[in-house]
Amino acid sequence: MPSASPNETAAFTPGTWLSDGGQYYFFDAGGTTGRTASLEDGTGVGFTYSLVGTEAVFSMGAADNTNSCTVSRNGDTVTLEWADGATEHLTYVSEQGSDTFQFYSNQELAGLALSFYRENNGAQDNQTLTSAAQTNEDGSVSIQVYENLGDHNSTAAWYTVDRMTAAGTDNSGNEVNLAG
Repeated sequence: MPSASPNETAAFTPGTWLSDGGQYYFFDAGGTTGRTASLEDGTGVGFTYSLVGTEAVFSMGAADNTNSCTVSRNGDTVTLEWADGATEHLTYVSEQGSDTFQFYSNQELAGLALSFYRENNGAQDNQTLTSAAQTNEDGSVSIQVYENLGDHNSTAAWYTVDRMTAAGTDNSGNEVNLAG
């Protein structure tokens, strides 16, 4: 929940918006620039945009990657209907921008879960374990720590955590904090 309600008259309130497409959009104050960050690995691109009425044009990255969309807003949600027919929903999550907003990517959480498991289960041979993370519909992240046995995976642990704090529960319902 954002600490301040977004400005209802601006299509893109400065701050952080979460896309149902698997990334954050950071809109800068001034109304023409921002950047993205992938939930998977944290990488992203800078962008510029212009907005006239309900029509927006985004130029993503350094290459000539320009896309147009129709923008509609309902409270703290913006819908982008891209020219290629795709629809993307952005939800305002924070007034913090890209310089201050912090989150763990899926790759970072998978690594933290593997380290956490190894540190807390040292008696077992756990050097062949790996991990994978997936974003859930509610925004939490589920992480499986497992060993690949060729024809199947043998699960050692499941964790479901908050992307901002890396805290949550294990598969038994016990509280965990993967970040320490």
